[in-house]
Amino acid sequence: MEKGRVAHGRNGAAPLPAYGEIDLFGSSDANHTDFVDSPKIDREWQETDWQGLITWMISVGLVTYKEIGSLVLGHLNPSQVGTSIASKKTFQAHYPPRQTMKAVLDWHKEQAGKCIGCGTRLELQADHIETREEYGDAADRLDNMTLRCRRCNVIRRPSHRNGGLTFLTTESALMWILFVKGPRTYQEYERLCRAYGLTMANIRFKEAWAMAHWLAREGLYEIDESSSF
Repeated sequence: MEKGRVAHGRNGAAPLPAYGEIDLFGSSDANHTDFVDSPKIDREWQETDWQGLITWMISVGLVTYKEIGSLVLGHLNPSQVGTSIASKKTFQAHYPPRQTMKAVLDWHKEQAGKCIGCGTRLELQADHIETREEYGDAADRLDNMTLRCRRCNVIRRPSHRNGGLTFLTTESALMWILFVKGPRTYQEYERLCRAYGLTMANIRFKEAWAMAHWLAREGLYEIDESSSF
């Protein structure tokens, strides 16, 4: 088998093509052979493209329907507002003794159940509208709270000013690049991650590249000998 290709999956899925010298956003870009009809950039993918990726991951044995379903169900589970809001003295100060939890639960069930930023139902968290950084404890009141997903929440923080610039979250993009683009060396993988717009330290790329080694041991990924890691 040619270096840099992912081996046939357990159910005979097509291998990834050798990646070669490819500019992620250039005309010479290439996708996995199963995704040849999908756009080369993730933000242009439609529902059928994502369905194809999920089908491929299942067909090669990366995940099962049960694992996907279980994971999604967990991320649909509403946030624990009793811990994040009702237990805080700054919120309790607005209500009679032992009445905060009822007020918070009533507020929670009246929400739309979707992120006000992107509309997803996944990983919802209670978040301030007017931030604590600007208003301090005065921001801790129910009429100043809303629901945002984890990503939309995090990217509002000053410490994550580069957050949200890429289409996918970091953890998702790292795997999308690995599976859909199929780099055959760590050097190429790192270059693709940077071309995609990921700005974190290189150690995060090396951690993610471990997936290539894990799959290689099962015959699902082959790493070129020139790979530096």
